[in-house]
Amino acid sequence: MRASRQRERQALEQQKRLAEARVRQSERLVRETISRIAETLGETEERQRRQIARVVDVLGVELALALLDETLQIEASGGMTTADGSRRRTPGGVYLTLLKQRLVAEGRKDDLKKII
Repeated sequence: MRASRQRERQALEQQKRLAEARVRQSERLVRETISRIAETLGETEERQRRQIARVVDVLGVELALALLDETLQIEASGGMTTADGSRRRTPGGVYLTLLKQRLVAEGRKDDLKKII
């Protein structure tokens, strides 16, 4: 009886360690994604990095990276101008414009408010 309790306890501890490892791995993936997006867009200021962190938090890693890919495609094809057409948007500006368009089209204005 005592041995079975000890095995149960060891099994629970193992499950706890595995769960903690998964959490750390997930957190590392999020940090790496934030850094990758910020570096690719040329965003160096802390304010922009925090905003990118909120994007990853709200959209998730996959959608945030898909948005980055879309941004890079637009940049490769000549970029995007501002609303009045007076100048070209920065890569970060393109990213945020696409984000706003997507969230508004999906009716997710509350999520947009969390980010911006």
